[in-house]
Amino acid sequence: MSESARKFDHRIKNPEPQVVAILAAIDEIRGVFRVGLRMTPQAVIGLRKSVLVTSSGSSTRIEGSKLSDEEVKKIMQGLGIQKFTDRDSQEVQGYLETLKNVFDDYKDLPLRESVITSLHKELLKYSTKDDLHRGEYKHKENIVGILTIPAYLTPKEMGELVFWTAEAFEKERFHSLLIIANFIIEFLKIHPFEDGNGRLSRILTNLLLLRAGYPFVEYVSHEQIIEQRKDQYYLALRASQQTFRTQNKPEGEQETIAPWLNFFLSIVKEQATKSLALVEESTHDDTLSPKQSEVLEYFSNIAEASPSEIATTTGVLLPTVRKALDRLIELGKVRRVGRGRGTRYRRQ
Repeated sequence: MSESARKFDHRIKNPEPQVVAILAAIDEIRGVFRVGLRMTPQAVIGLRKSVLVTSSGSSTRIEGSKLSDEEVKKIMQGLGIQKFTDRDSQEVQGYLETLKNVFDDYKDLPLRESVITSLHKELLKYSTKDDLHRGEYKHKENIVGILTIPAYLTPKEMGELVFWTAEAFEKERFHSLLIIANFIIEFLKIHPFEDGNGRLSRILTNLLLLRAGYPFVEYVSHEQIIEQRKDQYYLALRASQQTFRTQNKPEGEQETIAPWLNFFLSIVKEQATKSLALVEESTHDDTLSPKQSEVLEYFSNIAEASPSEIATTTGVLLPTVRKALDRLIELGKVRRVGRGRGTRYRRQ
């Protein structure tokens, strides 16, 4: 048995019954997608745009950003980066572009250290404060409220983690979601970069889920779900990472990632369940035109919007948006909020 196998296998080789049950539930939903649920290209484009916005906004807010989703949308609409020189906007722009590239090219992005450092470089490419260390493992210790690996051990620890993860996937030694969960918590324990580790961990989660065959990543944002449960997120991480501190324990004993594993799988299950509901509604709704479907999909991750906001984000002409909203109101799928110039719309 390799050193990395001895280090990580015991964490996930005997999952608890409740873990096995949630894995089965998630894979049942994945099976439904594989069997034949299909969405129109317009619907897929609309969902992906919404997920890019919500994921970028949520992931950066988890780390302290103050930008709303509406402000993130303005950045996504192609406004020049020179207009967004503050740190929050720089980080959002980097996240938007990196996540889009993962969605577009995940099949060509195997889990390698070179890919991880390249994604880190892309993620922070607009962050002027990170000019000296983007794309490179840390050269000094992290100052964060969790146990992290010393800088001088980072290359060794990352090499072991990436080797174990890639081998576990290739040989199908464990369920893919267990492998991903272990990779993410170990990545965050190592904290391999001076900054951007939390954001990059969520980029890598998207990448690994897509490569493992979970297409719903592009339909519902897991970052948004984490933001909504941010306190649970940090509690689960710390509860598991605290067991890594235990000294003089027998090999494979006392260390556990169970709190993190249960939280991580609950996030993926919620993401899968919401995605299935969206896709089934789109698949079975033959009464909508492509443009009407695109307008409806816009509301998947947005609570409320005006016609002009919808037109700007989707690219659908404003008169077409207004007609689509009228039709969606007739069908009971959308309701009008307010009157006059301040009129906005919500999904039912």
